[in-house]
Amino acid sequence: MSARLAVEESGSGEPLVLIHGLATTRSIWSLVVPLLSRTRRVITLDVPGFGDSPPAGEGFELDAVASRIARGLARRGVGEPFDLVGHSLGAGVALTLAVNRTRLVQRLVLVAPAGLEPLPWPAPELLSLGVDGMLSARRALAALTDLPWGRRLLLGFAAADPAALAPGEARLIVEASCGASRTAPALATIVRADLRPLLRRTRAPLGAIWGAQDRTVPPRVARVITSLRPDADVVMLEAAGHVAMIERPQVFADALLGLLARLPNSATIDRRRLDTVT
Repeated sequence: MSARLAVEESGSGEPLVLIHGLATTRSIWSLVVPLLSRTRRVITLDVPGFGDSPPAGEGFELDAVASRIARGLARRGVGEPFDLVGHSLGAGVALTLAVNRTRLVQRLVLVAPAGLEPLPWPAPELLSLGVDGMLSARRALAALTDLPWGRRLLLGFAAADPAALAPGEARLIVEASCGASRTAPALATIVRADLRPLLRRTRAPLGAIWGAQDRTVPPRVARVITSLRPDADVVMLEAAGHVAMIERPQVFADALLGLLARLPNSATIDRRRLDTVT
């Protein structure tokens, strides 16, 4: 762990950096890291303000968080360029990092990305006011993850079929929010954000992965990506919701590695193709 960013590494090969979403930690990738690290050097981290990483500033600003991550990776010797994957909130962080540090990111994959459909006021403020209490209540009921109906109750918006999760997997999701200090400001930031201009500006070859039954960031949002970036490679995973890396780890890992293999092996894409998009 660096002094400023909690980081774990596994495997060897080309670096692959994974950024988690809201109210969780790097543990969300724990089922896919062994699969990915067979061929890649996999780097997982706690987003500043979550898990073991201290916050970057008073609130949750995407630029400050992305900058902290870039510096933390550099201290760990993660050389450029690397492939970058971000999930939900983490997709917004990853996209910001890819735009601000173009030389760092070789390929960019967004997993059920938040921030592409901003919510009007006062929805961001109202959502952020209640999120810490809701997560605290969910953690207090973590023992219900031992029961199928309890998993449905606690994780109805996370998984396509919460009852199909193993109790340990469900508990991992529920308890990952423990210790987070920036959940409310991070939620407010990402639900009011409009990251479409960044999507258009990023020069990294782009892919996206979605659970076909995602109820948190619905698959229809993929149309935003394909309209702004017709070069993007979008993969839908059946029988998966918002946490496909937990629900179907082998399918997710295969999809991600296949996607990275198809994307151009270059840190820049042909801008002439994007210039044809109105």
